[in-house]
Amino acid sequence: MMLLSLVLVATTAHATTAPDCPRAFDTSEITDAATLAETAFTKLDAAAFAADRHTMESRLRCTADILSPAADARIERVEALGAFLDGRNAQVPQALAGLFSAEPGHQIATSLLPDGHPIRALITPAMLLLKGDPGVTMPVPTSGWIEVDGEHALVAPTQRAAVLQQIDGQGKVVDTHFRWPSDTDFKWVVPVAASLKPVATAPTAVPVSVAAVPPSHADTQAALTRPAPSPWVHRAPLLGAAVASLATSGVLFAMASHDYAVFDASAVLGPDATDQQRSDYRTQLEGMKAKANPETYASWAAGGVGVAFGVVAAVTW
Repeated sequence: MMLLSLVLVATTAHATTAPDCPRAFDTSEITDAATLAETAFTKLDAAAFAADRHTMESRLRCTADILSPAADARIERVEALGAFLDGRNAQVPQALAGLFSAEPGHQIATSLLPDGHPIRALITPAMLLLKGDPGVTMPVPTSGWIEVDGEHALVAPTQRAAVLQQIDGQGKVVDTHFRWPSDTDFKWVVPVAASLKPVATAPTAVPVSVAAVPPSHADTQAALTRPAPSPWVHRAPLLGAAVASLATSGVLFAMASHDYAVFDASAVLGPDATDQQRSDYRTQLEGMKAKANPETYASWAAGGVGVAFGVVAAVTW
């Protein structure tokens, strides 16, 4: 058990054991820092922007989350603003290209970049960087994979910036790296051989097998081969209840009709009937009425319930 615990630590600690990583940060903490940096940019507070961008980058290096393309786009947007403020003009369109690659159709609010802002003039050059990028082949980890702006990839772009993440065979983040096209060093990609070993948290736990593809790909393949649920799963109970209610309504209506027919066919007493005969006759008719009327009301109620179930089944078809 002690050995298995040590293996578990070896597979998960890489992303948070760097000297400048006090702990693992989640996606919201990274985007919160990005929001603060953009707010400082709109206030023309360069010092606050630099501090918040540094916080964002530090949290990015120490994240334990597999980042979504939307989160990657936020990071690249802040990096474009930072390159502009630092006078690194060549890197502004590179970061913008990363932004539009991660999130096509992204719209930069005018509250952040007003119309006529110099960065807006670089959007068209940035879009051109998305075409014909030859890319550079990245090292292949011994297990797991590398994501480029949220997409499983084997090459890194050479014309735009990107957020790269190495994921081990068990779906855990090994390292996160913001890459400019000028970065040629891939030493941050590690073998993560420890993740090839089985991990157990209890004596009866089953060893986790190494995934050859990202979990999202495996889940997609399983979903494609899994039989689709029958469209009658939710319809059958509704239709069954509707049919049963309508059938009950029909039976009650038939019983009520029979009782009314008997009531109508009852012989009318003649003028020579005695008081006792008239009393017995009235009692008989009241009894028939007391039976037939509830049957009629119940028939209406059951019919209404059946119609209601039928309507619900039709609406949810």
